[in-house]
Amino acid sequence: MVSVVLLLVSAAMVSLPTAAQSGEKIAAFYAAHGQLIVIQQVVSVVALAAFVLFALSLRPNRWLRPALWAFVALELATNVVPLVIVAAVGSPGAAHPWTFIEDVADALLSIAIALFVAAATLAEPLWVRILGYAVAALNVLRGVGEPFGFTTLDAIAPLAFVAFMVVFSAKLLVRPLGRPAQ
Repeated sequence: MVSVVLLLVSAAMVSLPTAAQSGEKIAAFYAAHGQLIVIQQVVSVVALAAFVLFALSLRPNRWLRPALWAFVALELATNVVPLVIVAAVGSPGAAHPWTFIEDVADALLSIAIALFVAAATLAEPLWVRILGYAVAALNVLRGVGEPFGFTTLDAIAPLAFVAFMVVFSAKLLVRPLGRPAQ
Protein backbone atom coordinates (compact mmCIF):
# COMPACT_ATOMS: atom_id res chain seq x y z
CA MET A 1 0.00 0.00 0.00
CA VAL A 2 2.96 2.33 0.62
CA SER A 3 3.95 2.03 -3.02
CA VAL A 4 0.41 2.94 -4.14
CA VAL A 5 0.34 6.08 -1.98
CA LEU A 6 3.80 7.15 -3.15
CA LEU A 7 2.86 6.46 -6.76
CA LEU A 8 -0.22 8.68 -6.44
CA VAL A 9 1.82 11.45 -4.79
CA SER A 10 4.44 11.23 -7.52
CA ALA A 11 1.89 11.30 -10.33
CA ALA A 12 0.10 14.29 -8.82
CA MET A 13 3.28 16.40 -8.68
CA VAL A 14 3.64 17.23 -12.36
CA SER A 15 2.60 15.86 -15.75
CA LEU A 16 5.57 15.64 -18.09
CA PRO A 17 5.33 16.85 -21.68
CA THR A 18 5.32 14.38 -24.56
CA ALA A 19 7.23 14.37 -27.83
CA ALA A 20 4.08 15.72 -29.51
CA GLN A 21 5.24 19.12 -28.25
CA SER A 22 8.10 21.11 -29.73
CA GLY A 23 11.62 20.92 -28.33
CA GLU A 24 11.36 24.56 -27.27
CA LYS A 25 8.19 23.95 -25.24
CA ILE A 26 9.68 20.82 -23.66
CA ALA A 27 12.91 22.62 -22.74
CA ALA A 28 10.96 25.56 -21.29
CA PHE A 29 8.80 23.18 -19.23
CA TYR A 30 11.83 21.37 -17.79
CA ALA A 31 13.57 24.67 -17.10
CA ALA A 32 10.53 25.96 -15.21
CA HIS A 33 9.85 22.75 -13.27
CA GLY A 34 13.28 21.10 -12.96
CA GLN A 35 13.40 20.92 -9.16
CA LEU A 36 9.88 19.47 -8.93
CA ILE A 37 10.70 16.92 -11.64
CA VAL A 38 13.77 15.75 -9.71
CA ILE A 39 11.69 15.35 -6.53
CA GLN A 40 9.03 13.48 -8.52
CA GLN A 41 11.59 11.02 -9.86
CA VAL A 42 13.05 10.41 -6.40
CA VAL A 43 9.57 9.73 -4.98
CA SER A 44 8.93 7.37 -7.90
CA VAL A 45 12.10 5.39 -7.14
CA VAL A 46 11.10 5.08 -3.46
CA ALA A 47 7.64 3.92 -4.58
CA LEU A 48 9.33 1.40 -6.88
CA ALA A 49 11.39 0.01 -3.99
CA ALA A 50 8.21 -0.48 -1.93
CA PHE A 51 6.52 -2.08 -4.94
CA VAL A 52 9.41 -4.50 -5.43
CA LEU A 53 9.23 -5.55 -1.77
CA PHE A 54 5.49 -6.18 -2.19
CA ALA A 55 5.99 -8.11 -5.44
CA LEU A 56 8.73 -10.27 -3.95
CA SER A 57 6.37 -11.22 -1.13
CA LEU A 58 3.86 -12.71 -3.58
CA ARG A 59 3.61 -16.42 -4.19
CA PRO A 60 6.21 -17.00 -6.93
CA ASN A 61 5.43 -18.50 -10.31
CA ARG A 62 7.34 -18.93 -13.54
CA TRP A 63 6.37 -15.51 -14.92
CA LEU A 64 6.25 -13.27 -11.86
CA ARG A 65 9.94 -12.42 -11.44
CA PRO A 66 10.62 -11.79 -15.17
CA ALA A 67 7.53 -9.56 -15.32
CA LEU A 68 8.65 -7.75 -12.16
CA TRP A 69 12.18 -7.10 -13.46
CA ALA A 70 10.81 -5.85 -16.81
CA PHE A 71 8.58 -3.50 -14.82
CA VAL A 72 11.53 -2.33 -12.70
CA ALA A 73 13.80 -1.73 -15.71
CA LEU A 74 11.18 0.26 -17.59
CA GLU A 75 10.11 2.25 -14.52
CA LEU A 76 13.73 3.20 -13.92
CA ALA A 77 14.05 4.23 -17.57
CA THR A 78 11.05 6.52 -17.17
CA ASN A 79 12.76 8.01 -14.09
CA VAL A 80 16.22 8.49 -15.60
CA VAL A 81 15.19 10.14 -18.86
CA PRO A 82 13.48 13.15 -17.21
CA LEU A 83 16.60 13.62 -15.09
CA VAL A 84 18.73 13.66 -18.25
CA ILE A 85 16.43 16.30 -19.73
CA VAL A 86 16.67 18.40 -16.54
CA ALA A 87 20.47 18.15 -16.74
CA ALA A 88 20.38 19.29 -20.39
CA VAL A 89 18.09 22.22 -19.55
CA GLY A 90 17.97 24.89 -22.21
CA SER A 91 18.69 22.54 -25.07
CA PRO A 92 15.54 22.12 -27.21
CA GLY A 93 17.54 19.97 -29.61
CA ALA A 94 18.25 17.45 -26.84
CA ALA A 95 14.91 17.76 -25.03
CA HIS A 96 12.77 16.52 -27.91
CA PRO A 97 14.62 13.25 -28.71
CA TRP A 98 14.95 12.42 -25.00
CA THR A 99 11.24 13.07 -24.55
CA PHE A 100 10.53 10.70 -27.44
CA ILE A 101 12.65 8.05 -25.68
CA GLU A 102 10.70 8.67 -22.47
CA ASP A 103 7.41 8.29 -24.39
CA VAL A 104 8.55 4.93 -25.77
CA ALA A 105 9.73 3.78 -22.32
CA ASP A 106 6.38 4.85 -20.86
CA ALA A 107 4.50 2.88 -23.53
CA LEU A 108 6.64 -0.18 -22.83
CA LEU A 109 6.08 0.31 -19.08
CA SER A 110 2.34 0.04 -19.68
CA ILE A 111 2.90 -3.32 -21.34
CA ALA A 112 5.18 -4.40 -18.47
CA ILE A 113 2.40 -3.43 -16.04
CA ALA A 114 0.06 -5.72 -17.96
CA LEU A 115 2.56 -8.57 -17.82
CA PHE A 116 3.07 -8.09 -14.09
CA VAL A 117 -0.65 -8.00 -13.32
CA ALA A 118 -1.27 -11.12 -15.40
CA ALA A 119 1.65 -12.97 -13.76
CA ALA A 120 0.76 -11.86 -10.22
CA THR A 121 -2.81 -13.14 -10.52
CA LEU A 122 -2.18 -16.56 -12.10
CA ALA A 123 -3.01 -18.52 -8.92
CA GLU A 124 -5.70 -16.15 -7.67
CA PRO A 125 -9.47 -16.69 -7.68
CA LEU A 126 -11.31 -16.13 -10.94
CA TRP A 127 -12.70 -12.70 -9.97
CA VAL A 128 -9.19 -11.41 -9.23
CA ARG A 129 -7.85 -12.78 -12.52
CA ILE A 130 -10.71 -11.23 -14.51
CA LEU A 131 -10.17 -7.87 -12.84
CA GLY A 132 -6.42 -8.19 -13.40
CA TYR A 133 -6.85 -9.10 -17.05
CA ALA A 134 -9.15 -6.10 -17.59
CA VAL A 135 -6.48 -3.83 -16.08
CA ALA A 136 -3.82 -5.58 -18.16
CA ALA A 137 -5.87 -5.07 -21.34
CA LEU A 138 -6.25 -1.34 -20.61
CA ASN A 139 -2.50 -1.04 -20.13
CA VAL A 140 -1.68 -2.98 -23.30
CA LEU A 141 -4.05 -0.76 -25.28
CA ARG A 142 -2.38 2.31 -23.77
CA GLY A 143 1.11 0.98 -24.46
CA VAL A 144 0.38 0.03 -28.04
CA GLY A 145 -1.69 3.11 -28.80
CA GLU A 146 0.54 5.75 -27.18
CA PRO A 147 3.19 5.87 -29.95
CA PHE A 148 0.38 6.44 -32.45
CA GLY A 149 -1.10 9.38 -30.57
CA PHE A 150 -3.91 7.43 -28.89
CA THR A 151 -3.93 9.17 -25.52
CA THR A 152 -7.44 8.39 -24.26
CA LEU A 153 -6.14 5.82 -21.77
CA ASP A 154 -3.16 7.87 -20.53
CA ALA A 155 -4.92 8.68 -17.25
CA ILE A 156 -7.33 5.75 -17.04
CA ALA A 157 -4.89 2.83 -17.43
CA PRO A 158 -2.43 3.90 -14.69
CA LEU A 159 -5.31 4.70 -12.32
CA ALA A 160 -6.85 1.30 -13.07
CA PHE A 161 -3.51 -0.29 -12.14
CA VAL A 162 -3.35 1.65 -8.86
CA ALA A 163 -6.97 0.73 -8.05
CA PHE A 164 -6.26 -2.90 -8.88
CA MET A 165 -3.20 -2.92 -6.62
CA VAL A 166 -5.33 -1.57 -3.75
CA VAL A 167 -7.94 -4.30 -4.30
CA PHE A 168 -5.29 -6.99 -4.79
CA SER A 169 -3.38 -5.93 -1.66
CA ALA A 170 -6.59 -5.87 0.37
CA LYS A 171 -7.51 -9.33 -0.96
CA LEU A 172 -4.11 -10.65 0.11
CA LEU A 173 -4.44 -9.11 3.59
CA VAL A 174 -7.99 -10.25 4.25
CA ARG A 175 -8.38 -13.99 4.41
CA PRO A 176 -11.50 -15.98 5.25
CA LEU A 177 -11.71 -16.92 8.90
CA GLY A 178 -10.07 -20.20 9.76
CA ARG A 179 -7.53 -20.06 6.93
CA PRO A 180 -3.93 -19.67 8.04
CA ALA A 181 -1.62 -17.20 6.32
CA GLN A 182 0.48 -18.71 3.54
